[in-house]
Amino acid sequence: MEQAQVAEALGVSRQTVSNYERGFTQPRRATVLAWAMATGVDTEWLERGTENPRPDNPGGGSLLPGLDSNQEPIG
Repeated sequence: MEQAQVAEALGVSRQTVSNYERGFTQPRRATVLAWAMATGVDTEWLERGTENPRPDNPGGGSLLPGLDSNQEPIG
């Protein structure tokens, strides 16, 4: 998703999403949960950049790849 799409899903401006991604501001927990639901990204990854082991993934980590702000895979 692009920043504008995430912003629309969260009910915030694109600049607010950019500020969250760059660490200039911290979203409230409700915003993080909405972001996770809208994108399918684990809340642990959104909040800390780490992945939470999931029961349906015995190897641990998210089943989704980590993406940077340009939607390119991390690592």
